[in-house]
Amino acid sequence: MKVRAITIGQKIPYLAEDKELENYMEQKLQRFSSFNNDLIQKLNNIGIEVQTKRLCSQPILSYDQQFYSKNLNETLIRIHEQLGIMEGILSKYEIDYFASCAVIADEQIQKYGIYEKLLLNEVPNFIKRREKFFTSVHVASKENGINLSALRSSAKIIKVLSQPDPFKNLNFCVSTNVPPDTPFFPAAYHMSEGASFGLALEMADEVVKIFESTSSFEEANNLLGKRFNEIYDFLVNICEDIAIKNGIEFTGIDFSPAPYPTIEKSIGTAFEKLNFEYFGAPGSLIGVAMIKNAIPKRKKVIGFSGFMPSVLEDYTIANSLSEKRFNLDTLLLYATICGTGLDCVPLPGNITERELFYILLDLCTISLRLNKPLTARLMPIPNRNAGDIVDFDFEYFARSKVMNFRRLQETENDLFSSKEKSINFL
Repeated sequence: MKVRAITIGQKIPYLAEDKELENYMEQKLQRFSSFNNDLIQKLNNIGIEVQTKRLCSQPILSYDQQFYSKNLNETLIRIHEQLGIMEGILSKYEIDYFASCAVIADEQIQKYGIYEKLLLNEVPNFIKRREKFFTSVHVASKENGINLSALRSSAKIIKVLSQPDPFKNLNFCVSTNVPPDTPFFPAAYHMSEGASFGLALEMADEVVKIFESTSSFEEANNLLGKRFNEIYDFLVNICEDIAIKNGIEFTGIDFSPAPYPTIEKSIGTAFEKLNFEYFGAPGSLIGVAMIKNAIPKRKKVIGFSGFMPSVLEDYTIANSLSEKRFNLDTLLLYATICGTGLDCVPLPGNITERELFYILLDLCTISLRLNKPLTARLMPIPNRNAGDIVDFDFEYFARSKVMNFRRLQETENDLFSSKEKSINFL
């Protein structure tokens, strides 16, 4: 087990004067640097490695009056400049990545118009110009329904980001029902005035160890729950002590057992240890339920805290995809039990915005109907078709193949081409 990320949440004064922004962030990051060092030392002392230090903020495209009081082109230039300032300061204090949600679109369904659409059109350039920057568009919630206009914009963002380098879609996701201070990227965002932090874990190996050491489903279920509660207890004790010492609120731990692309650190391997023939095999939905059931139902469990089938990040799942053992429908089925959604899914380069829109719509519908946080990080691969090899030069990705999916023909007067701005079916 490792800590994938210590994620600190802090509001950032975007569109303030540059010097004001710099001074503000210098002051905050000096404090956060001391905090990170304290927490990392404590975790290292008990043999737990911390992989990354991260920062997340409130949405960039907020609805403060300052956004509307300026010329749109001027606003976009200022955001680009200030993201550059942020990246420089964060590098100085050894923060690996930062996320600023683009917009909480579901809360602004009635206001959403050309201004917001044009701002979202610029999101691919925000990402392409910055190495550390991640972002998301929060398109739906149980309270407000689905912002269809934002969903169309999100499909366009995915398509634009895929050219010329499809890897850029790693830095973007569409989210639905995701609460603030979820520590996994790109969905992380922060709304409260005070600073806070949470942990994201890489612990698929813990699930593999339990499942391979047991002789029955009942035993596997009981032992996994026991192990997760042990992890909860010692991590929460450490984090609460450091939080008090540094005056930073501890929000909690996302218990989604994130994978790493080796056999022994794969959720797909864990399924095989339960004697399912392969990831995606009939009957294996119970494995998803067992993982979800084992996650502690306690105060400091936050975020997704569910089954995480990150396709390209998981060696055995990536291999199962190469062998055409599962498809998008499988992942959506797993999401109904409480997965994290559609993560790092390689798709044909010629997928259309319309097809992306409807895939995202299915995910939103599951999320709202079952009241679950879900995200989609879809990765169209230019000039590649279903079945073609995908092999990124990236430590956290395994070799796989482009996923096939059921194609759509162009249709007039459908939901994608309509002028409907939103839908709320709850």
